[in-house]
Amino acid sequence: EQFIRIFWYYLIFDFPRYILSDIYVLNFVLKERFRETFSKRQALFDHKLQHEPPLVSVIVSALNEARTIPHTLETILEQSYQNLEIIFVNDGSRDDTAQVMRHYTSPKIKYFELAVRSGKSAALNYGLRHARGEFIVYIDSDMSFERDAIYKLLRPFANPKVGAVSANVSVLNRNQNMLTSLQFIEYLFSITMGRIFSAKMHILSIVSGALGAFRRSLVDLNTTGGHEPGTGNDADLTIRIQKLGYVVAFVYDSICWTKVPDKMLSLWRQRLRWNNTLVKLRLRKHSDVFNIFSNNFRLINLISFCDIIFFQVITALFTPVYILYVVVYYPHDIFFIFLLNYVLYAAGDVLQLVAVCILVKRASYLVYLPYMLLFSLYIKIHKFIRLYAYWQEFMFLASYQDPFAPPKVRERMTRW
Repeated sequence: EQFIRIFWYYLIFDFPRYILSDIYVLNFVLKERFRETFSKRQALFDHKLQHEPPLVSVIVSALNEARTIPHTLETILEQSYQNLEIIFVNDGSRDDTAQVMRHYTSPKIKYFELAVRSGKSAALNYGLRHARGEFIVYIDSDMSFERDAIYKLLRPFANPKVGAVSANVSVLNRNQNMLTSLQFIEYLFSITMGRIFSAKMHILSIVSGALGAFRRSLVDLNTTGGHEPGTGNDADLTIRIQKLGYVVAFVYDSICWTKVPDKMLSLWRQRLRWNNTLVKLRLRKHSDVFNIFSNNFRLINLISFCDIIFFQVITALFTPVYILYVVVYYPHDIFFIFLLNYVLYAAGDVLQLVAVCILVKRASYLVYLPYMLLFSLYIKIHKFIRLYAYWQEFMFLASYQDPFAPPKVRERMTRW
C-alpha cells in the first residue's frame, strides 16, 4: 500500500504505457513470426505488387536542400519497387537546389519549381496535382531509405480498410554525440515500439511526413483537400482520413533514416513545434471527435485522441504535481524516493531496449545500455518542454507564428 502511495505516478502513467505495452507488442510480433501465415487476400495483393505493380507517385518537397537531395533521390531510385514516378517540387529555394534537380530530371523524375516560397503543404499539393499514381508516397527531402522500404509500405493496402501506412523512422546520426544517441533510443521506444502498439489497437493517428503512403482517392484535392498549411500537416491529413472511417497501419521494418538535432536549442525548437501542434489539432481543430452527436464521431477515434492526450498532456501536467507531492508528504525521504524512482525507470528502460533488440533483431543496439542511466532524465526534461509548449499554444497560438510556413501563408491560415 505504501509503495502504491509513493510511486503512483510510475504505476499509473509510465508502467502500463511502456512496459506492459512493450510486452504485448513483443508477444504479438513473435507469435506472428512463428505462425508465418498470410491471408489469401494478402497473397493476392503481394502477387499484384510483384507482377502487376500499380504506379506509385513519390512526392518530395524541398527548401534549400541542394546538399541532401542527390542522396535522397538515389535511395529512391535504388528501391526494389520500381514502378515509381518521382515528383520533386522546389519550394522557392535560394541555394543550388534548382541546378541539382535539373541534372536529375528524366522521364521518371518530374521537376517543378515554385517561383516564391509557398510552404511545404502548398508544394506537396502542387505535386499531387501532377501525380498519376494509384498510391501516393510523401517523403522528406533529407532522408535515406532501406531498399525494400516502399514495397513493404504498400503491403498493408491489401486490407481495404487501411487508408494510410506509416513507415518506421530511425536516427541516421545516432552516434554524433550524446544528444543524438538519446534521441535514437527515444525513437526506438516511442516510434518503433509505440506505433506498433497503437497500430495494433487501431488508434495510430499520425503518418510521419518522413515516409508515408496513402490511397490516392483519400488524399485527392477533391476529397480530403490534401495538406493544409502550417505545422502538423502530416498528422492533420492522417486524422482527416481516420474521420472517413479508415485505419492507419504501421510497418516497423519499412525504415527511413533521418538526421536529428545535435544541439539542445535546435531540439527545443523542434519539440515546441511538435507539441504546439498537439494542442492545435487534438484539442481545437478536430475537437468534434469528442462530440458523440457529430457526423465525424467514431468511438475508435475518441479512444485514439484520449490515448494521446492522457499519455502526452496529462502525464506532463502531473509531473510537477508528483514532485510537489513527494516534497510535501515525504520531506524526510525525498532523496530515497527519487533514487528509487530513478532505479525503477532505468530498469524499465533496460527492459525496453532488450525488447526492441529482440523485435528488430539488432543485438548491436545493446551497446546503448549505458545511456539507460540518463534516458529517464532526458524524458523528464521533455515533459517540462511539453508543458511550456502547451502553455504557449493555449495562451498565444504559437503554432500560427511558426516559421515552418512563410509569412504570407501564416497570415491567411484559419485560426482554430
